[in-house]
Amino acid sequence: MFLLFTELSRAQRNLANTLNNFKLECIGSSQTDDEVIIAGALKEFSNLLNAIEDERDRMLEQAQAAFIDPIENFRKEYIGGAKERRKKFEKETTKFFQSQDRHLNLSTKKSGNQLQEEVRLVDNLRSRWQHGSLVCEC
Repeated sequence: MFLLFTELSRAQRNLANTLNNFKLECIGSSQTDDEVIIAGALKEFSNLLNAIEDERDRMLEQAQAAFIDPIENFRKEYIGGAKERRKKFEKETTKFFQSQDRHLNLSTKKSGNQLQEEVRLVDNLRSRWQHGSLVCEC
């Protein structure tokens, strides 16, 4: 939206510049009173357009500082952080479910130590996953 305003402002300033530099060609040796009045009116209109554009620029700068920048900062800090926490939680979920699958597919011929190690690993991953689910604001 600000891009549209800057394009409008640029077009208005170009128009103001064109009006300011506008020269009437006279048929005689000097300009008539009407031509002098028209040239003065065009210059005055040019000055008015420039003043309007200066004020528009100030207004847009204030709007940027008061509204857009705080919203951008909020989006980056809070929403971006939530997305990162969600990605981390999804990775932990994938790890946890993969460990569950591995644990369920273990053969009963494994030794007791290997089974205990696998149970401890699954419990550890489950604990991390549960903690991650509490932290994640999905």
